[in-house]
Amino acid sequence: MAKILAGPQAADPAAVASAKRLMRLARTGALATLEQEGGPLTTLVGVASDFDGAPLYLLSALSRHTRNLAFDDRALLTERRDRGDPLNHPRLTLGGRIEPCSDPRAGLRYLRRNPKARLYSGFADFAHFRLRVESVHFNGGFGRASSMTPADILASREGEEELSQVEPRLLDEINARAGVAARLAGTKRGGRLVWRAVGLDGEGVDLACGARTGRAQFLSPARDEASWRTRIEELLDAG
Repeated sequence: MAKILAGPQAADPAAVASAKRLMRLARTGALATLEQEGGPLTTLVGVASDFDGAPLYLLSALSRHTRNLAFDDRALLTERRDRGDPLNHPRLTLGGRIEPCSDPRAGLRYLRRNPKARLYSGFADFAHFRLRVESVHFNGGFGRASSMTPADILASREGEEELSQVEPRLLDEINARAGVAARLAGTKRGGRLVWRAVGLDGEGVDLACGARTGRAQFLSPARDEASWRTRIEELLDAG
């Protein structure tokens, strides 16, 4: 009897969920590019997530890392942590090619998540870019590395056109309902903390409160406005 070879091991669902959450929550990252002489350069950059979760950037053509990308567009992006032992925190490194992104919706997504970037986003030397994710390295903490692929962590783009069209209105509706954004972020409304919905996709909604970020993840995807509204109410009912 012929021996049946086992296929690739499926990615751990909990690890995938953690990696996807890191992509959505990240507002900065360490961007590694290649210098023309072959050595690496790592710099801190602002980050936002596209509809499918892929990183978006706003980069200046005058910066060294952007000049490196003109020479070689391969890069790595590592999620950055500030507190505690970094070896005990989940962390994510994405590799791929960084490509110019002229879609106006990508620019709006970036600025909603990084509003202070409006100060320079209109400068002639700045432009938006997107990482075409080709490799994933995830570690859930010390000794908890997990194998996964871009297909594991990138969300489906089904329904993107419709949801992107109604995104501003849906975000405004959430933010107009007192305490709803805070509930979605898993916090209690009160004091000076004001949570706001800053972006959506077919798998959930991104939230922000000053420098803090949050994510409300759906139990099942939404592909149109009606199902997206239903998923939000399900989260609120469950909370």
